[in-house]
Amino acid sequence: MKVKQFVPAEYIQQVIEMSKDVFSQEEELEFLKSCLFYLQEGFDAHQSIEMAMVDYLVDM
Repeated sequence: MKVKQFVPAEYIQQVIEMSKDVFSQEEELEFLKSCLFYLQEGFDAHQSIEMAMVDYLVDM
């Protein structure tokens, strides 16, 4: 059984605003998925964005 992790709406909003008009639609979706994964793991918005960006650059 997985423990539920509360993610503040402001974190999600920051992630969405950061990714807007930066990536193609497909890349943005993958970036948002990656950010949400890190948010669920307990990272804050800034850390999640940085980690997702690393994932994005590695996958290029």
